[in-house]
Amino acid sequence: MSLSPAACLLPLLALPPATAWRDQPGKDGVIARTAPSGSGAPWGYAEGEINAPPAAVLAHLTDFAHLVGRVPRLREARVVEPATVDAEGLMSAVVYFDYDLPWPLSDRDYTVRYRWAPEAFDGAPAGSEGWRIVVEDAEYLGPPASKSAVRVRGIRGEWRVAPVKDAYHTLLRYTLLADFGGSLPQSVRDQTAWRQPMETIIGVRKSVESRAGK
Repeated sequence: MSLSPAACLLPLLALPPATAWRDQPGKDGVIARTAPSGSGAPWGYAEGEINAPPAAVLAHLTDFAHLVGRVPRLREARVVEPATVDAEGLMSAVVYFDYDLPWPLSDRDYTVRYRWAPEAFDGAPAGSEGWRIVVEDAEYLGPPASKSAVRVRGIRGEWRVAPVKDAYHTLLRYTLLADFGGSLPQSVRDQTAWRQPMETIIGVRKSVESRAGK
């Protein structure tokens, strides 16, 4: 894998070693894994293939104003800072999310900064372009915590949008570490760590492929 000059400016996640990851039950062809983080919340990871080019997947992931209705149980996606090129030449945006979760779970909300840049992947079709998106907690830039929601904190994550096959297919990878807060039992925290990335990729695939007419 080689990085563009802009991608080299993206912060790198301090991920667990490869030996620390453990496979979890996948779904619909999406692989899921977890690894310890040293805190109460483990790392989660998921990857799956989407029958659409990377540009279409990137457009979905960064179309923040239209995510409601495309992301399950997302009640609000408020763009705090619209997507612009920052001082380092990276695309950057700040977005507040509010989720309406089913009983007995409490609703959740959080604010994050997205930063993204092109990334070249080894073995990708010639002339194709992939992307890397870094997600970081930006609570201080968002609205106060909702009275009806538990604030999710300490979010760190990344998306890797890699072209595969004929450059009209995408391998989407999502790695996430987040403290979902509240009084969740450890077993629920452990399961949420891998289910959330897995279900997110399934949702992205469904939305992107339906709009691409697949």
